[in-house]
Amino acid sequence: MPQSQTAIAPAPAPTFLIGSAGEVRNGKGKQPALRRRIKEEYMKYLKMLGVAAVSAMAFMAFASTASATTLEVGGTTKNEPITITASLESGTSAELFDTDEFTQNTCTTSHVHGTTSTTTGSAVTGALSTLTFTNCTRLVTVHAPGKLEIRWTEATKGIVSSEEATVTVRVPLIGYVTCRTHTTTDIGTFTGVSSGNATLHINAVLDCGSIPSAVWEGDYEVTSPSGLGVSS
Repeated sequence: MPQSQTAIAPAPAPTFLIGSAGEVRNGKGKQPALRRRIKEEYMKYLKMLGVAAVSAMAFMAFASTASATTLEVGGTTKNEPITITASLESGTSAELFDTDEFTQNTCTTSHVHGTTSTTTGSAVTGALSTLTFTNCTRLVTVHAPGKLEIRWTEATKGIVSSEEATVTVRVPLIGYVTCRTHTTTDIGTFTGVSSGNATLHINAVLDCGSIPSAVWEGDYEVTSPSGLGVSS
């Protein structure tokens, strides 16, 4: 996740004194003790600036490392593309309902399949080749499966986002509406494991045009690979 950055204030610049006659005592006059003092203060100022710059670079490097996301399989970091397949958990359904909690559609079968195109970074992303909804109370047509993104948050958990996905759903009294995810729309969370099946918990607010907003809910079991996790 993005880390907050603490601004490091620059050290105060040294003060140069003005003589009684308006002469700047900058080391060129006949006061060697003052010249030494000014030189010492100036060198101290430069050292403080150097320390501040090094501290800022170290902090930025730490923040960048801390927010990195990498997928794991069986507890082992994978710096290579990973193909992921997930399906609705057995005996559950995916539901689409409006903000008044009026159910617009229910599907008992849904599959997701795709391969990651990045291996590490602020998020791991990949284009979906498959996104299906079947055995639904009303027809669902997928026009574009879009992309999925996982961002690490803590332990083996992360946030799941979607972008550029487009589906058409038939709803009562309205007819057909088109629902979309825009750039990096958070749609749920990811619970990783070191063995067994990870889970995608979908709870997404979608832009469905005629419906001011609609919610898509469902729990997807990652059937491949086994032991899929996420780490920083």
